[in-house]
Amino acid sequence: MCAPEENNENNEIKQAELIADLNQTIKIQADEISILREKFIQSDKLAFIGQLSAGIMHEIKNPLNFVNNFSRLSLDMIKELNENIELIKDKIDKSALDDLMDISEILQGNIQKILDNGSRAERIVFGMLAQARENKAIEFVATDINQMVEEYTKLAYHGARGENKEFNLSFKFNLDPIVGIVKIVPLDFSRVIINIVNNACFALNEKKKVQKDFTPEMIISTKKTDMVLELIIRDNGTGMPQSVIDKIFKPFFTTKPIGQGTGLGLSMCYDIITNVHKGKIDVKTEQDKFTEFIITVPLNL
Repeated sequence: MCAPEENNENNEIKQAELIADLNQTIKIQADEISILREKFIQSDKLAFIGQLSAGIMHEIKNPLNFVNNFSRLSLDMIKELNENIELIKDKIDKSALDDLMDISEILQGNIQKILDNGSRAERIVFGMLAQARENKAIEFVATDINQMVEEYTKLAYHGARGENKEFNLSFKFNLDPIVGIVKIVPLDFSRVIINIVNNACFALNEKKKVQKDFTPEMIISTKKTDMVLELIIRDNGTGMPQSVIDKIFKPFFTTKPIGQGTGLGLSMCYDIITNVHKGKIDVKTEQDKFTEFIITVPLNL
């Protein structure tokens, strides 16, 4: 039989071990709570930025309409001017006539460029305003996929450059014209493009910081096969280890520093593609070489 002193000593050791385990558990939980609190703070900040952006977009919309409407009017006036020049061309010196026609052609080309880019900005503004509306029912809309992919890819890139003017990358768009018009939820689909391109820009920028001779590249491809739309976004950035791939679509998981990511972007992308569009989102990667997101969406939505 054990002496009472030995039993007391064993009990004290067990109690000390239990207390140590409990303290360790409390520390771990406290750390997790601290991380979650920081992420929720970032989410609140994002919500505020979203509200602020909606207000800014409303303010931009009116002058943008002015630019586009007067560009259209100016194009009509140039057309009318050309018709009048045609009526009096026999009464004008040939050299002066050639100058007039050259000026008219240059004006028409410049104003058309203003209208094209203004219309592009208008589509982006209306898209962002629609995203700011709450409780909006899911609506599938016939959408020019290639146009959307190119516009929102460049929008995300310029957003990344807004934070770091030194950051540059080369794009290669392999957009299959056969893709054409596809029914999607454009607001949600554009958010997927922006999130993935944002992450790619972050990885490319991180790699550029440590490899000064590195050339950041991004390849964006679309393809239509067997009643499926396929979108591939590939970068030659840092890549990811398997431990990150296993968690990449989980809410609140992020490899970015605190304040630069909430861990909600890719989980939201996963939900939009799999639940809303009944598709798939896969990732292929090799550490320090590339990351490739493959999105497939059925065309019979």
